[in-house]
Amino acid sequence: MFGVSPAYFFSRFTTDFTVHQIVQALPDLRREGFSGFQLEIYHAHALGEWEERSKYLSCVADGEGLVPTQFVAHFLLHGFNSVSAVSSSYGIDELKRVVEILQSFPQCRVVTVPMPAFTLEPGMVYERRFYASLYQAVVDKVGRMLEILESAALRMALELVPASLVGGIDGFFRLCATLRSDTLGYNFDTGHAFSSKEMVTLIPARFTIPGGTRIYGTHLKDNWGNENLALRPGAGGIPWEDLLRNLFRSGYTGSLDLEIVCEAEKVQEEYGRGLGFLQEIVARLLPETVKVRG
Repeated sequence: MFGVSPAYFFSRFTTDFTVHQIVQALPDLRREGFSGFQLEIYHAHALGEWEERSKYLSCVADGEGLVPTQFVAHFLLHGFNSVSAVSSSYGIDELKRVVEILQSFPQCRVVTVPMPAFTLEPGMVYERRFYASLYQAVVDKVGRMLEILESAALRMALELVPASLVGGIDGFFRLCATLRSDTLGYNFDTGHAFSSKEMVTLIPARFTIPGGTRIYGTHLKDNWGNENLALRPGAGGIPWEDLLRNLFRSGYTGSLDLEIVCEAEKVQEEYGRGLGFLQEIVARLLPETVKVRG
């Protein structure tokens, strides 16, 4: 299944996109060849609107035959992007409201929480003891969020932005080890990983577990590895055929969701070209993947 990340909506409508604007865009997505889309609250002030209109959005999506593949709680980055944010309780009660919203979307079982770039305070000296307490605050908050979601039969994935306090893939597994969690998942954002100098082709193997994978969703975008851009797949330097081959062989069977940030007037063209590019690769790999699984 091919879907789109929330970048589709904020490229068309800005980051203040509304539920009504998503509803307006869904028929276009279906006509453009997509069968899935990601839910997102970008700013916390939109929580109230989502609480009021989530059932309406769910009904429209069902009517269009579009599946909500994950919920991106983008606004929760404000719980992890600074010393004061990490040390606060911000995000806990807000996440509980997300759980209530997702009752309207029974097909959506994954909530992605971003680990954003961490803002350092100019002139501050970060001593070892202070860093240890700061990191423990991240562990405690992520652990509490994981507990909230899993108690509601939802899965939690982290989206690792370059320069986050958690770090990259190694940092993710360190966090899981500290939490003693084998269920916390990863949202595979190819652009974030590539610009963080990760070996993107090896990432699926690192998340493989018996019977499946801890990759719970995707944000498929491209760049040249030196700037965290969100170009259409095929417009940068990511080795897509090798990446997708390894993703499929790792046991990932979820949606392939494009994340392209562009001008509003270029959305249809860029997403169409990105979709066509990935469809061609998947068509070549499909017989090979079926043979391996068989």
